[in-house]
Amino acid sequence: MAYTWFFESCDEDVVDGDTAIKQQEQAAYLLGQLSEADKSRLVGELAALAADETDPACREFLVAYSSAMGLVEEDAPDR
Repeated sequence: MAYTWFFESCDEDVVDGDTAIKQQEQAAYLLGQLSEADKSRLVGELAALAADETDPACREFLVAYSSAMGLVEEDAPDR
């Protein structure tokens, strides 16, 4: 999570935006290789981290992380 947080939060003066996106996509691919049980455990750990996080930006990132990384199915939009 810290790996992707770095790329999410760093300035483009530090890392090129395209590079940051590619690194986040690579992380999502690797997380997608986890078993369903491991994904479920990670989602629970992320929720616990988010609940304890004091930095609002980091907390928001943690809350969105599971769906952004493909660990959980996103709800279909209401029609």
